[in-house]
Amino acid sequence: MKTDAQIITSSGPFVKSETAKKHLRIVREPVNSQDITVPLKALGRHIVKCQRKRQSVRVPAMRGSELGQVLRTLELKRAYA
Repeated sequence: MKTDAQIITSSGPFVKSETAKKHLRIVREPVNSQDITVPLKALGRHIVKCQRKRQSVRVPAMRGSELGQVLRTLELKRAYA
């Protein structure tokens, strides 16, 4: 009984090349506490309150700028807690 072994390799275009560009992170200035909108501050306070009670929180879908404001609120609440 004779067995033939074959090696299957992928062709060049399907293999990720080593010269692929890496994603560059854009460093931005932190958001000032005065620039955060009232509803997003309220959401941040709600998240902090639920965290203290060890309850789960549903965070709605939001844009990147809104998420940044909520995260900045959480940072401020942690700093002043």
